[in-house]
Amino acid sequence: MSIAWVAPEPSYRSYLQVRSLLSMLILAGMVAGAFFTGIYPADVFPLWWAGAIWAALTLFFSVFFASRRFLFTAYARSPEGMHLKRGALFRKIRAVPLNRIQHVEFKQSFLERLFGIARLAMYTAGSGGADLTIPGLAPEFALQLKTELLTTIANEPEQEEDNNE
Repeated sequence: MSIAWVAPEPSYRSYLQVRSLLSMLILAGMVAGAFFTGIYPADVFPLWWAGAIWAALTLFFSVFFASRRFLFTAYARSPEGMHLKRGALFRKIRAVPLNRIQHVEFKQSFLERLFGIARLAMYTAGSGGADLTIPGLAPEFALQLKTELLTTIANEPEQEEDNNE
């Protein structure tokens, strides 16, 4: 069986880049706060070194790493379940069987709303960690996929095990 992988929305790349940049700005704010309160050891590690390292890491994570993560993220729906592959450095492919999905949730943060994307979270029966969240979907498509999954799950026949016979 061949799986037809679908890439996330193109704005998902920009979302990843901005989210990375915001994280790096928080880190810069923490260093600046340490510097202005006198906690930062300027005599041991000059501030311009910290700034140069911060700039290099920001460029790496915001441009290269976020773009690479976008390139290796894809999802698919098969008759058996939902699939997600991702990984900028380490590849991971996860699948959730349709008969294990108990709840489907549409999620959209403030930043995702700005970029016009959403996430679809699927919660499964059984042990923790078996849940699956598909990022970078168009909101209309995410809601449509949620409805389709819930309809498929509702129409699936109940598997009753009669061990008394």
